[in-house]
Amino acid sequence: MDILLQVWLLVLLSFPTMVVSQSGTNVTSLITHLFTTKNYNKKVRPLTNQTEAVHIDIGFVLNAIIAFDEREESLKTAGYLELQWRDEYLKWDPDQYDNIYKLFLPQEDIWKPDLSLRNTYKTFTGLGSSYLNVEVDNTGLVYWIPFQVLESTCAVDTSYFPFDVQTCTLKFTAWSYSMTELEIHKSIDGVRLEDYVENSSWGITETYASETTTDEAVVYFIFKLKRKSGFYIINIIIPVVLLSVLSVLTFILPVSSGEKASYAVTVFLSLALFMTIVTSELPKNSENTSLLAVYMMVVSIWSTLIVTLCLVESRIYTRDEKSVPINAFFMALVKSKSFFTCQKCAKSVKPEVCSKTSIQPYDSEEPPNNWRMVVDAMDFVFFWISFIVIFVCTLVLGIMAINVS
Repeated sequence: MDILLQVWLLVLLSFPTMVVSQSGTNVTSLITHLFTTKNYNKKVRPLTNQTEAVHIDIGFVLNAIIAFDEREESLKTAGYLELQWRDEYLKWDPDQYDNIYKLFLPQEDIWKPDLSLRNTYKTFTGLGSSYLNVEVDNTGLVYWIPFQVLESTCAVDTSYFPFDVQTCTLKFTAWSYSMTELEIHKSIDGVRLEDYVENSSWGITETYASETTTDEAVVYFIFKLKRKSGFYIINIIIPVVLLSVLSVLTFILPVSSGEKASYAVTVFLSLALFMTIVTSELPKNSENTSLLAVYMMVVSIWSTLIVTLCLVESRIYTRDEKSVPINAFFMALVKSKSFFTCQKCAKSVKPEVCSKTSIQPYDSEEPPNNWRMVVDAMDFVFFWISFIVIFVCTLVLGIMAINVS
């Protein structure tokens, strides 16, 4: 037992001695051996058998979504790639160099794949910078971690704005090599988010990576971004819904007040203003139409119809039934109001129903011929038609928003 303990102590004491024995001279000798003695050439693919393909594993660590411009359809992200491959010309025996197992070399001094972002938005640039290093171990395994600020294109679908989910892709490819010369494989982790800083406007719902099986060496990093819609709900959707309710309430205002038409026009102008705000948030050349924009268009069209009806009612209100008889259409409106408000309840089998209304019944079969009564009937009928139209449109918008969410 004592002998085993002594051996173990000797191992512990000898290990730090081996580490301390490494010096700058050892590193210099190793670098001279690799780059001068062995005449390393970074222009040659790192394989002794040049008929084989270099295998590269690539992963992506996302740091932040800097900006997502839906109008320009561009995504700006910050993160770093994790690349790994084996360079057969950068091998050495650690025992010959005092147990040096790894080196840090400038990335410009060794061969590296000419990977770049293919779906770039503005400028086409390579990965990494001249001041970054790569890590190389004694088996020739190279680790390259270039940090990048990437600006990529991203097709935008605004159908469910502001409850939309956008799918954006970072497409990395090697421009100079085919699959027979260089194979790119996604890493097991794909896209990692341990360093991700949450964006105030967009949340990430899903990330994954994929690779092609064609003649082109390409790896895709896909992000599914969900818009945070709280700002739009409070500042756009709720005001628009309230304005649509106000447009319906136009028919409660009597024509005799003289403010009915001006009130309807004011509501219409407010809706037009909000349509301008929503339009400014949407892409310039969107192939899809937002449901919110459709909803606002329907409300605006209906508001235009309400303004027209208010002007017609103002004209009808001043008519004299003796000089301008009431035609069948307007009589149908009056009878419709009479039916739904139970104005003939004096002859109804259930007169107690009419007791709940404030309208006095009349005994005649036909309602009195009065243009003011026609206007009242128009207000009643069009109020409930407008209410149903706005309610159904708002309900459909809400259901679609819930389903997307």
